[in-house]
Amino acid sequence: MAVLGLLAVMHGPAQAEEVQFIDTHVHLEHLGSLSNFPAAAETGLADMARKGISFSILMPPPQAPTNKLIYDFEAFLPFVKQHPGKFGLMGGGGSLNPMIQRTDAGRVDENDKARFRAKTEEILSAGALGFGEIAIVHFSLPQMGEHHPYEAAPADHPLLFLLADIAAEKGVPIDIHFDVSPEDRPLPDRLPASRNPGTLKENLSAFERLLAHNRDAKIVWAHAGTDPGLMRTPALCRRLLTAHPNLYMSLRTGRGQPAPSGAMTPGGMLKEPWLALIRDFPDRFTIGSDQFYPPFASGRRTPAEGLDTLRALVDGLPPDLARKVAYENARRIYKLP
Repeated sequence: MAVLGLLAVMHGPAQAEEVQFIDTHVHLEHLGSLSNFPAAAETGLADMARKGISFSILMPPPQAPTNKLIYDFEAFLPFVKQHPGKFGLMGGGGSLNPMIQRTDAGRVDENDKARFRAKTEEILSAGALGFGEIAIVHFSLPQMGEHHPYEAAPADHPLLFLLADIAAEKGVPIDIHFDVSPEDRPLPDRLPASRNPGTLKENLSAFERLLAHNRDAKIVWAHAGTDPGLMRTPALCRRLLTAHPNLYMSLRTGRGQPAPSGAMTPGGMLKEPWLALIRDFPDRFTIGSDQFYPPFASGRRTPAEGLDTLRALVDGLPPDLARKVAYENARRIYKLP
């Protein structure tokens, strides 16, 4: 039985017609040169047309101060302006994120805060919809290449608290990459010890302090449905969504990640605990593929099946829930037309 048929059997009737969706978390692959970005944007537009994606929000990935090639929102401005009905923009992954990563949380002074605030003003003045992608804990994965280092900053870092205050003041969201560890534990065997610390420290309590710092700050925790550390379970997500009304999540799906942190089965079906979570918090989820669009086909680093499973997820949801997850929530959170 086809994927959509299986989804219909499990979760109700599929959509009578394809629901266009908004992708709230998209990257462009530079392959060593920022001049490749326009071609990568064209790849993105072609894939969007094929997969029924009406609008994509581009953002720079969270870059460490040690990255050889650092870029931020400025690199995307030309083609965002060229395609205003197709692309939106977030900023801070190549500016705010390195500031946070290199600044000792215990030694933040007023000059640090002033420089940080000035950069946020610059980002929003350029037309950005919010701030992202910002890393709290970010595992290094070898398949993503040399520009994907391990990064860690305490979630209760003074600059992250300041960012939450600014986001609340301006009414814009923050896109957060957070590989959660609810307790101290050894590095999972599936992650390379040569690129990540051997022991992972508990980081959930600091994340909850960030969420509680300013309830008017919308925090979008990216990559729900896939987790390299295998700790982001539906039960954990449910507890946090219940406790923190300003927490939102974007769904990134791949097939067959080990249960229960993976949302999709190897056959491309949404697992029942994840469906129940989305159904119980229908206003808190968006689609965020984390797709890296390359400037040419041979440079593709992100499997195309990621978009396939997202398409199947949306098509398999009940119509009212599909509309919310596919586009209504994104329009509200990011203030889109």
